[in-house]
Amino acid sequence: MKVKKIKNYIVICLFLVFVFGFCFFGILQKDRDFSEMENRTLQKFPEVSYERIKNGEFTKEFETYMSDQVFLKDELVSVKTVSDLAFLKSRQNDVYFGSDGFYLKDFSENDEQIDKNVGYINTFADKLPKDVSVSFLLAPNAVSVLEDKLPLINDTDDQAEAAKRIENSLSDRVRFVCPLDEFKERSDKDELYYHTDHHWTTKGAELGFDALMKRMGESVPEADFTIEKLPDFYGTMYSQAPYALAQSDTVLLPSQIGSEITVSYEEPQGDHTAPMACTETEGVLTKRGLFADELKTVKDKYATFMGGNFTRLRISSDGAAEDERVLIVKDSYCNSMMPYFCTKYKDITVCDLRYFGMNTQPLSQLIEERGIKKVILVYNIDFINSDNSFVWME
Repeated sequence: MKVKKIKNYIVICLFLVFVFGFCFFGILQKDRDFSEMENRTLQKFPEVSYERIKNGEFTKEFETYMSDQVFLKDELVSVKTVSDLAFLKSRQNDVYFGSDGFYLKDFSENDEQIDKNVGYINTFADKLPKDVSVSFLLAPNAVSVLEDKLPLINDTDDQAEAAKRIENSLSDRVRFVCPLDEFKERSDKDELYYHTDHHWTTKGAELGFDALMKRMGESVPEADFTIEKLPDFYGTMYSQAPYALAQSDTVLLPSQIGSEITVSYEEPQGDHTAPMACTETEGVLTKRGLFADELKTVKDKYATFMGGNFTRLRISSDGAAEDERVLIVKDSYCNSMMPYFCTKYKDITVCDLRYFGMNTQPLSQLIEERGIKKVILVYNIDFINSDNSFVWME
């Protein structure tokens, strides 16, 4: 009986040490501004006022603050992943643990959101002058191309059906290509997707570019590249389910030999700040080259392409095969395609609708002002399926 009581006391003491220990060290711990693991800014202690408490803003932000600033949060998430794997769970935070070390993001088709986004695209394309062409590359995700690597038990939806729905709903003004079949054929020969990130690799981006050019009836320029390798890349899906034995990736940065590229950050609002190497010219931040050197050593190495996502960029390439002005409206899948676009087009305006607002210049006005005759949309299927920023496509 006495032994049983001692065991109970030990359990109680350990529990109290665990709870109050985390509280104590959490108080002593300096608040973090940014989580490299989650690749996002963390909530700081919210402003306290009667009005904010009354309308619930303080409570909401305080809950986020407590969650973001938990002591040893990243380590605890890693322990959770190991526990899930030990109990043979195949999914965590909408990420499947696939074979061969691949993390595969779940896909659940949202017909209503797809129809709404395609509607915005159609309205935009139909209102453009007849001499402005519109092409649309829909990038398949790894969960559809590498479906053989999914766990046997999964409930992900078929992206081929979603792609067909999008194609059938598009205006005749839009030339459409989704190279899902081509990707499946090549997936055994080349690594087209990262193991730990939701983006396609540089090789996948090249294959997507080739498919787009073919659909547009244009040639793929012959270009020579130097390739810089950035090893030890752990991407967004690793952040959702970190695991010590996860297979890291290598990001490849292709630079066209003999070509000088200039990037102007005309509207620099986005998910990162403009690269440090920028100089200011007539109020616009400008830099040489497509890559942000300061991001080559951080966890989010994919952001090295242009430094991340921004409202509007303008890129000039003196090694381009065509002296054309084009507008590219895109998500982050397009970032790793930019080295290939720069071999083709001399003057490229790049817009990301996620960072548009009431004061952002409309796309139609931009097209008219710059004499653009070619518009290219580059989005991955999951983005069309879930994002609500297409309302700014006008």
